[in-house]
Amino acid sequence: MKKLLFSTLFMFAAANVFAVGDAFSMLDADSDGLISREEAKVDDTLSTIFTDLDINQDGYLSKLELEVKTSN
Repeated sequence: MKKLLFSTLFMFAAANVFAVGDAFSMLDADSDGLISREEAKVDDTLSTIFTDLDINQDGYLSKLELEVKTSN
């Protein structure tokens, strides 16, 4: 299941890098440059795989963490 969700996120990111930036901005409701667990709840897929994407386990997703995970 996680692989399917990750694959979906990867395909979205690979399809259009600019769209990822736009999606990130839309999810980052408080514009602090990070997506919190609370902000991630608006997207079921992101909420489900949040922990896997949170490389440094700080409870937030940065653009870098999304880029690193989607480029592997």
